[in-house]
Parts: sequence; C-alpha cells; structure tokens
Amino acid sequence: MEDNPMHATRSVEARRDPQAWQTALDRALAAHDSEDALAHYPHVAFAFPSPSPNPYSGEYPLLNYRELKEWATSRGWRVRPAPERAPSGEKYSPPVRFTRLPGSYH
Repeated sequence: MEDNPMHATRSVEARRDPQAWQTALDRALAAHDSEDALAHYPHVAFAFPSPSPNPYSGEYPLLNYRELKEWATSRGWRVRPAPERAPSGEKYSPPVRFTRLPGSYH
C-alpha cells in the first residue's frame, strides 16, 4: 500500500473542521434512545475546540465547555464530564456525558 499524502492532508483538514464534528455529534445524539449518552473526549473536543492549546495532548484540542454547553442545551441535553468513566491515564480527557433535559423530545 502506498502512502497518499493527499489522504493524510484531507485527514488533518477533517480533524480541523469543527462543523463536521458537530454534525456527526448531533446525528449520534439524535439517534440515541436512552436518557444518557457518553462521547469520547477527543471527538467532542474536535467539535468544540478551545482557542487555548491543550497542555495534556498534542493529538486533539482542549475542549471549549462553554460553547459545548450552549450547543447541547439548545438541543435538549445537559452536558458534563464523566471522570468516573475515564480510562486509566486519561484523567484530563474524561468522556463527556450527555443527559436529556426534562421535557426534551427524542
């Protein structure tokens, strides 16, 4: 298999497209049937990157929780970190828990 530099470039560009990540997150939440959903921190951080550098990882941005909370609330979700679900060694990038707000529609 040959290395395709264009593929690598598209991959890097895709990682830097917050709108695409937000759309994917929105679709995943819309398809979720239960009251709670967990999302991997890097996936949410790509959707809502902070302008500040991530001091814990060069692989993904720091998460902008304020922007994420506004977005989630507008879609009927409450959002908070789920450190109890973080794999060992990932205490600075715990999964993100989405909980349906009372009265929100599925």
